[in-house]
Amino acid sequence: MENEQQQPKIINHNEMQNCNVFMGDTYGGIFPLPGAEVHITQNIGPQKKSTQVSGEAETQEERKMRKEAVMKAIGKRIDFEQRMLGYDVNRKRITNERIETLLRRCLGMGTIPPRDSHRAVMEQVWVLLMDERNQCHKEPGEPYFRQTVLNIIGYFVQKGLISGTPFDIARCVFSDADVSLAKNVSRGISSNVFPNLTDQLLDYYINQLQHGEF
Repeated sequence: MENEQQQPKIINHNEMQNCNVFMGDTYGGIFPLPGAEVHITQNIGPQKKSTQVSGEAETQEERKMRKEAVMKAIGKRIDFEQRMLGYDVNRKRITNERIETLLRRCLGMGTIPPRDSHRAVMEQVWVLLMDERNQCHKEPGEPYFRQTVLNIIGYFVQKGLISGTPFDIARCVFSDADVSLAKNVSRGISSNVFPNLTDQLLDYYINQLQHGEF
């Protein structure tokens, strides 16, 4: 009894006063020192993925439908003269239909699901194609940026799938294209607005076309 009375008392001064209170689930929390400015972001569990379109949330299904509408609208415009289209390694003529299929595959809209490693790049290209691109504007009634369409077509030109002057090529997609718009064919995907690995993405499907896979 005497020994117990002689033991030192331990006092915990870590009292819960004037502390930040974190409401809800927290993951990977960082707890600041006293006096720090605190910003709290709550994680309230899994949510439905969406994209902002004109200030409104867009579901994945709505976005998929919008992509398909864009692909159909662009596909209808592709009308290169036969003399402007090259051949694959089997000496088979590249047709407008094959160019359209190539474009669909490059954007993840083909019948064969895209590789997982390509999906992130595809989505970034889609943003440039139909959502937002600085210093570019959409023509009335067109759900895509013409500049991005011609940049991708221009890369096909650089790979030898299509030949002709930038102006003639631009006119085969947009019949009212002017010299300024046609410059996007020459630029290809060289602009830094395109995400890294865009060239590798396009090359993957161009290689399939050139070897007769479609």
